[in-house]
Amino acid sequence: MNEMRHDWLSDRWVIFAPNRTTRPDDYDRTPHIEPDAQLRCPFCRGAEHETPNASLILPGKDWESTRSTRRRDRSISSSDWLVRVVPNKFPAVACAPSSPDWADRGIHPVIEGHQPGACSSFLDNGCMTPSENSSSPLFIKQSATGAHEVIIESPQHVPSLTSLSTEHARWVFEAYRQRLAYWSARPEMKYAVLFKNYGADAGATLVHSHSQLIATSFVPSEVLRIQKRLLQYQESHHQCYICSVLERELASGDRVVTESDHFVAICPFASRFPYSVSIVPKKHQSRFEDCHQEELADLARVAQTMLKAIETEHPRCAYNFVLQTSHFDQQAPDSFHWRLKIIPRLSKVAGFEWSSDCYINTVFPEIAAQNLRQRIQVGTPLASPIAVAPVTNSVRKS
Repeated sequence: MNEMRHDWLSDRWVIFAPNRTTRPDDYDRTPHIEPDAQLRCPFCRGAEHETPNASLILPGKDWESTRSTRRRDRSISSSDWLVRVVPNKFPAVACAPSSPDWADRGIHPVIEGHQPGACSSFLDNGCMTPSENSSSPLFIKQSATGAHEVIIESPQHVPSLTSLSTEHARWVFEAYRQRLAYWSARPEMKYAVLFKNYGADAGATLVHSHSQLIATSFVPSEVLRIQKRLLQYQESHHQCYICSVLERELASGDRVVTESDHFVAICPFASRFPYSVSIVPKKHQSRFEDCHQEELADLARVAQTMLKAIETEHPRCAYNFVLQTSHFDQQAPDSFHWRLKIIPRLSKVAGFEWSSDCYINTVFPEIAAQNLRQRIQVGTPLASPIAVAPVTNSVRKS
């Protein structure tokens, strides 16, 4: 039976229509490219000269010594790194450095004592104003400034995060944390998002496992809209919206896929796409860059568990994952609750979705969660199986 569900946070309706899975499909899926089919890869060990100088290198030693490392990429041997972060050679946004030598530093220190950008209200316009060069209020334009980086997740030519050991995957998430901490300390930057495109249908152009970070000098309007919704809920209920959802989800367990000490993986109630999963910290936390080492290790286990379950349930399925964290303005309230969203590319966005912003999902999240739980139970789980437990520190006042 078809059903409509409302996503309160995005104020969007989603139509669930399981009967549409039986439609004929004349189009073949994008052929899978095996890892060894790519003969020359700029991300592999020994090809470091084919990428720009690294802005971060994690050689896999102890955490504290790695954070203080200042070695340049060109000076280390090809076997000395596990994760490298480099500027994207084809950036979506142009760099706007505040000092001429910013790109030549190794692991950048966090800038202390900077003041938030001059902005009367981050909720009004996200610190983004029209360019003075705009000739008409009907055609407003502004330079797209920011930063675009690539996180190369392994020196080996592996296709997925699930191909790495959990210890290695932890270094990937540590790279995320460090780069977000760096860009959040830049006064000219207001927002950043980390994302992974896996497979051609998800936008990937290289098989070698990697992720990307884009930092911008403004807060996107959709991010501000969600922030307003979260703030509205917190002021009305004296509690974080995401924390409230987690309490209910853990109590019922219908849409919970797996749970660990620090995280819960759920198929959202009104997910737009089949088999979408959100990995959410149990403890209220607005900024991913505030994660501790223990939390990063736990997140690596849960993320690998979920990706492996999806890859097993839908072999050769393309997917995106997006790490959504609070924007950088220090005046922002703590109502935001960061999460890691995994979005399999099992369906196409077509005319109805584009015209209405209302999505048709062919799989109920309860069914998706059940199927993924079974995949985890059959295989060797990296995270703990589902166990109902209370959410900690869920009540937060602004």
